[in-house]
Amino acid sequence: MLPWMKQASFKRKLFAYMFLLSIVPLLVLGTFSTFSTAKIVQEEVDHNHQIILRQFQYQINDFLKKLESASLQLASNIVIEKSVEIGPVTTDLGQTFAAIDTVQKLRTYSDINLDISLIYNKFKKVYSTREGYINQSDFAYNELVKRTGYKYNAAAVIPPNQDQGLNELLIVRPVPTFSVESPDGVLVIHVQTERLIELFNQAQLGEERKLLVIDDKGTIVMSQDKRELGSKLTTSSELYRFWQNPESFTDEFTLDGVSYNLTSQKSALNNWTYIAMTPTKELSRKSDNIKYVTWSLVGLLTLLWVLFSLIGSSQLYNPIQRLLQKFAGDRKPGQSFRDGLEELDSIIQHMAKANDHLRTELSERMPYWKESFVQQLLRGEMNDADFRGKMEQYGVPLRGASFYVCLVDVDEYGVFKQHYQENDRSLMLYALRKMVEEIAEESFSCLTAAPLPGQVVVIVGVEKTNEQSDQALSALANEFRAKVRHYFQFTVTVAVSNGQKGYNGIGEAYQEGLELLGYRLLMGHDVTISRNAIEPSIRQSSSSLLRGQKQIVTALAKGDLAEANNQLEQMIQVVPHYVHNSETVLGLFAYLLGELDYLLQEWGKEPREWFDRDTYKQLYGMKSLNEVKEWLEQTVFPAVVQALQDANVPKNKKLVQQALFYIHEHFESDLSLQQVADTIRVSTSQLSRIFKEETGFAFGDYLIDYRMDKAKEWLAHTEMPIKDIAERLRYTTVQNFTRIFKQVTDMPPGQYRKQFRHHED
Repeated sequence: MLPWMKQASFKRKLFAYMFLLSIVPLLVLGTFSTFSTAKIVQEEVDHNHQIILRQFQYQINDFLKKLESASLQLASNIVIEKSVEIGPVTTDLGQTFAAIDTVQKLRTYSDINLDISLIYNKFKKVYSTREGYINQSDFAYNELVKRTGYKYNAAAVIPPNQDQGLNELLIVRPVPTFSVESPDGVLVIHVQTERLIELFNQAQLGEERKLLVIDDKGTIVMSQDKRELGSKLTTSSELYRFWQNPESFTDEFTLDGVSYNLTSQKSALNNWTYIAMTPTKELSRKSDNIKYVTWSLVGLLTLLWVLFSLIGSSQLYNPIQRLLQKFAGDRKPGQSFRDGLEELDSIIQHMAKANDHLRTELSERMPYWKESFVQQLLRGEMNDADFRGKMEQYGVPLRGASFYVCLVDVDEYGVFKQHYQENDRSLMLYALRKMVEEIAEESFSCLTAAPLPGQVVVIVGVEKTNEQSDQALSALANEFRAKVRHYFQFTVTVAVSNGQKGYNGIGEAYQEGLELLGYRLLMGHDVTISRNAIEPSIRQSSSSLLRGQKQIVTALAKGDLAEANNQLEQMIQVVPHYVHNSETVLGLFAYLLGELDYLLQEWGKEPREWFDRDTYKQLYGMKSLNEVKEWLEQTVFPAVVQALQDANVPKNKKLVQQALFYIHEHFESDLSLQQVADTIRVSTSQLSRIFKEETGFAFGDYLIDYRMDKAKEWLAHTEMPIKDIAERLRYTTVQNFTRIFKQVTDMPPGQYRKQFRHHED
């Protein structure tokens, strides 16, 4: 570093560094641009030359292909072959006229202005589209054609100026095409030199460029200058050396005192070489212009960067100045500082001390934030990445690949609130949480929270979920209940969810626990509720009661009041065996009222139009099952049947609605069109017809779609095995079920379950 830089202030150092960092790249860029200009321009010229050469080569190749095609078409024509065999003048004038007509037609329909000559070697005659029939000795190109020779099954190309007076391009082919040694005839196609010049003009070379076409013998076949046509390259010329080996030619080519840059391309069609020539002065002029523009820009940008460095260093230093004036307590407003960085260092030291004080306060508030974090986790508002970040931030001791959620819920919380004051309740619930946490921490990695009053949630992490882990969680729940009975004057019910993989599954496990707590109405208080515990009895009883409700609704939809009363009688007899408190009993019948409300609305009727009082208030005011039974049989059911009979619904629509109710109730049985038709008392043909008219689906298609919708619901929201789903939907084999499911959803059941869970995550 220079001595003056060491003594300079931070502001001046900032200006110097900004200026150097900005100007040095500009100088390097300008120098690099200057040296690379020639190469860039050359590459541009070569690229443009290649484009021009390819375009021109395509035009010439297309032109020659058309000529060769025309020559082959005539030389292989049966009429032409016959004509050269028998001669131009015979007793069969028709053959002669046919040959002339064939030649004239090809000439007329060709898009190239050409002339055609047909040489009769055996008869020393020539037919020409210009001169008619003449002696072979009078044909201008007779000797040239013989001297050139013929190619087997190919046309020979004779460039212009190959002989005195030859100002045409000739295409020569023997007739017949395979007779090379002594053909009966020779076909010659003439193209005027002006036509070749037109092709060059179409290339639009511009910028004084020249273009040459040289055949494989070193003859200039095509050029803008007529004088060059037909001339051969001399072996001593620079152009000859470039034609022989373009890659090794590094010198500039000079012609008539003008230096040119050369680019070549060889045609795969006929081995001709296409050479583009650009004056070197055009290249140097472009290079000089680029250099001038480059250094002009460098100079302009240098001036701009000097100005920018002055303004920028001042603006960058201003925030430091303002910070110092704001935080330097004993400084007067507007007072300057010798070096802002030194002052800023002292301020940072002060901020470090303040940060230590804030850290102490944060540690005191951490439990409240930790509780909020756990609440978010239970609500499913965090993904794995968010949770891991918070876990490291708050030091959460929760580890494991899978997680259980235990909900410890105070029984009869309303009674609990009446017996204890608010302060006492808070202390007892805090003690309950600490006790539960200490018991769980002895065996598991766990985390606790209190999301609801009277409820403690324990999140337990395990490495693997299996029968042993399920038993361990059940034992833990039982220990919770035993300790609570021993130390407190109340009891708790513990709901234990199934194990869920990953942190994302904690929210789902919590929801499952809340659902399990709902079975406390059927199972009583001070119990451990898990999915395995309710499956053998409670879930079965719940399913049978719901099935009875569905049968009542179906009977009323058909207008069968006697059947509805019969089903109600069976339900009344079953309820006391499964439900042990009046609140749950009334809840079951409230659900039945909801189903009847839905039925009336489906038929276009509002329930309040058929009942004088609120049915739900009436229900919850009743004191016995017998009172509920009489009210439903004598008031509710007749009113529903009457409403459905008075509904302004066509007969066919009513029948189809009855059929749909029956399908939705019995879709897990071996359901058939005959069975449904017998139930609603119509023929199968009538049911099939009106079902299609009302729903837009055939009976079988609707049944398949409805069963597949149920399958998708079970796959997405339950852990039911695919084999059990297939059996419940009455499929004889899993393979048959999988085939139908894939036809409907475009994927097999297992993939659907994985994809649904992935989208939920």
